[in-house]
Amino acid sequence: MIKISTFLFVWTIFIATIACSQKKSFKQPISRTEEVIIDNKKFEAYEGFIDVPENYETGNSQRIQIPVFIIKSSNRNPQEPVFWLDGGPGGSNIVTRRKIDLPSAASTLQNHDFVCVGYRGVDGSVKLASEKLTKAFKGLDNKLLSEKSIKNIKDRITDYKKELKEKNIDINNYNILNVIEDMETVRKQMGYRKINLLAVSYGTRIALLYSYKYPEIINRTLMIGATPPGYFLARPEQSEEVIEKYDQVYKEQTNTHFSIQEAMKTAFENLPKRWSVFKLDADKIKAGTVNALYNVGFAVSVFDAYQKAALNKDYSGLFMLQKLSDISHPKVMGDVYAKTVSADWENDKDYEKEIRNSKTILGGNLSLLYAATAKEWNMESIPSIYQKCQNSNTETLIISGNLDHRTPPNIVEKELMPYLARGRHIILKNSSHIDILSIVMKNQTLLQNYFNDGKIDETKIEVPEKVDFTPKLKMSKTKIFLFGIVK
Repeated sequence: MIKISTFLFVWTIFIATIACSQKKSFKQPISRTEEVIIDNKKFEAYEGFIDVPENYETGNSQRIQIPVFIIKSSNRNPQEPVFWLDGGPGGSNIVTRRKIDLPSAASTLQNHDFVCVGYRGVDGSVKLASEKLTKAFKGLDNKLLSEKSIKNIKDRITDYKKELKEKNIDINNYNILNVIEDMETVRKQMGYRKINLLAVSYGTRIALLYSYKYPEIINRTLMIGATPPGYFLARPEQSEEVIEKYDQVYKEQTNTHFSIQEAMKTAFENLPKRWSVFKLDADKIKAGTVNALYNVGFAVSVFDAYQKAALNKDYSGLFMLQKLSDISHPKVMGDVYAKTVSADWENDKDYEKEIRNSKTILGGNLSLLYAATAKEWNMESIPSIYQKCQNSNTETLIISGNLDHRTPPNIVEKELMPYLARGRHIILKNSSHIDILSIVMKNQTLLQNYFNDGKIDETKIEVPEKVDFTPKLKMSKTKIFLFGIVK
């Protein structure tokens, strides 16, 4: 059996924020710190903070501090540095030493510095976090999508906006374009003429807009799970299509007529009010299911839980999924809204109605919560030119997964690739959102070869030969019961 703590860590890794490694006070300049050991090799490291204007458009803006973490190449005359752009929003962009301790990182550092610039709104002196708003996303009275729950989120947004105003923090200054300016500050300060971008999920949008705003600065970009403009809000159909793919693969591999989709429908049709002493929330279970789709292994375990519920009326696994959904969204909710609403939201479009009209098995879930509450922020949009795809001549490699519901390859192919004159799209089989990153980072030469000379050999990228539908994550009903009490 897997320990509860390990189980929770694995389930929430896709939204887990990684702590800033700096322990010193703000305004510490970027300076050399202790060496970093990566794959048993020592590298020089630099840490500190940059002091930047909260508002780049005015000359008298208050200042904020952003952390910076740089690992220097072992080559004294390195090629263009690699700037890291992590996923989110709501997550840190400062990697821990443990997370970067990979053979792929060591090989890349042979010719490139590795640079992390903190995301304003999450890292540094201003963190757009509200405990009350985060708590509101758990819903009220075990009804996540009820009008009461949605109104509670709206009320908490209103309260938090007042709090930000009292602190003289303007959330309009925490959009993606300002994140790019922070990175430009570091680039100039470090004397880098051109840079490479290694971007993941949300970070791919930053990379894309970076190439639009400063095309002469970007040498090469590698996007892992790309998010084209207009797709920060996930559509219910994206999850539905991936589940249909799983169903098809399952039937082909097992030579059975069992349907994952039918099991899900049956489970919800017969959903009891409680499992053991705990109330069940169908909407929260659906939200947890969408989150599980980020990783093939987790998705398989959830499908097993639905099968047990449908065939054996055992809802313990779905209750566990419900509990996990409470901790599977970003904690820095102000940052989530700041980045997504300013970049993608069209005020004359009724996103809530669109999501509510979904006839999919899992419905609107968390997307509905965002769609129904985003307008409460009354945020300024970034210039329209950055809210849509532009023609780009930046050398760009995009790696997608055929089972990725969050950044589906078909959307990337249709919405983004036609605009990339020097773009290349690789689709990994039997892989979802987190799996793509894992496969890329475990490949010892992929990053090095691409950032060195732009060459990629797809035959050297190792992917699962098939989907293993044997659930790996198991918990006894006793442990699930105890977890329900503790949490």
